[in-house]
Amino acid sequence: MSYCVITADEKLPGIPVLAQVLGSASGLDLDTAAAAARHCWGLLGENLDEAAADGLVRRCGDLGVNALRLPGTSVRPLPAPQPVKKVIFETGAAVFTAEAGKTVLARPDDLEVLAAAPIKESFLKTVKTTEGPSAGEKAFRLGIMAATGLPIGLGKTKEVNKQVKSFELAFYLDLLFKDGGARLRLTSDDFDFSGLKEKKTYSSQVNFRVLCGELATFAPLAFKNAGLRAIIEGAPLAPLPYDSLSDLEKEILRLALARGA
Repeated sequence: MSYCVITADEKLPGIPVLAQVLGSASGLDLDTAAAAARHCWGLLGENLDEAAADGLVRRCGDLGVNALRLPGTSVRPLPAPQPVKKVIFETGAAVFTAEAGKTVLARPDDLEVLAAAPIKESFLKTVKTTEGPSAGEKAFRLGIMAATGLPIGLGKTKEVNKQVKSFELAFYLDLLFKDGGARLRLTSDDFDFSGLKEKKTYSSQVNFRVLCGELATFAPLAFKNAGLRAIIEGAPLAPLPYDSLSDLEKEILRLALARGA
């Protein structure tokens, strides 16, 4: 049987500590261990034999990290995220509206993990620019005019369509139901925040933060990820190492394993 080792607590240890664990367990140099620690999200080892898994757990203990050894069979893929567009809080329940008007009802004890992440996404946009002759072309034409006295002009300008790479910060929030039964996902720029009622503002990012707080209060026993806590607390988001949605997926998986252990 193979095993995996994960950090056991809801809150993830700091990246320097995780780097120490990974470096000592795998013989990685400091830079490689630090890079791995940024994106392991508490999943410290997989496909390990019993002796290697136990050794990794002991090493974690030496560094003050609570760790769990789990059978490899306990690591199952997360359910595909179901997009939701709105939520209304009723007495003891949250009612989410999904695509095609379908509703999903959640009670506080139904939710196992709440996880949010700010992710920088790139996209191409087309912009119109006006281009004229280059400096070299202008100098050449000036030389001809000086030599011949003919007014040939400096060249025409023209409109050019250019594709420019841009970046924007997208905010995601996943809600994982117990036993991996379902996973809901909302994004800040494609969500109706009217369910916040008087707490709703004109800013989607502020509304997203308020909603994160409302859901954390609604489901106090659900494990919360690093991104959700930072957003609720108003902490700086730039240090969070969410490079893509795969980082959020790994973090949710680890939290689900720890919550269900």
